[in-house]
Amino acid sequence: MTVRVFNVEQRQWSIYWVNSREGILSPPVVGGFNGARGEFYGRDHDGNRTVEVRFIWRREGCNAARWEQAFCYDGHTWETNWTMDFTRA
Repeated sequence: MTVRVFNVEQRQWSIYWVNSREGILSPPVVGGFNGARGEFYGRDHDGNRTVEVRFIWRREGCNAARWEQAFCYDGHTWETNWTMDFTRA
């Protein structure tokens, strides 16, 4: 599950993941939209490793969107490890 919170003053979104098995609220990714693209960044853990996290949201026409998650372990290289495509029913 996710919780999304909009900070009106800063005009930024914070997106929190909730682990339903353990009931843990993960650190947020924070960012916003510029036109049809949104970028959100944060820091989390992958097992025992600290990882930078990036979410990208893209509008793909009037009835579709794409989301992707990428991890960065070295401060330079992003590795996309999850994508989802959404289509309006």
